[in-house]
Amino acid sequence: MTQRKGGALQLDTDVQAHIGRQLRAGYVDILNQPVPDRFLELLAELDRREDSGDGQDDNDVRQSRTR
Repeated sequence: MTQRKGGALQLDTDVQAHIGRQLRAGYVDILNQPVPDRFLELLAELDRREDSGDGQDDNDVRQSRTR
């Protein structure tokens, strides 16, 4: 399962390939999940603020972060 090479522990290529397949499968599952309603609401609110000009400009945001 593991091999020593120069004092470092390395995984066999079969194990690496298996881990890679599992990670890809998990990632695809996450991508296929719907966006949570709360995120959609927040994005819509940001769009409304940008369209109406009510959003803070970059300088205001930077100043409020340093306080």
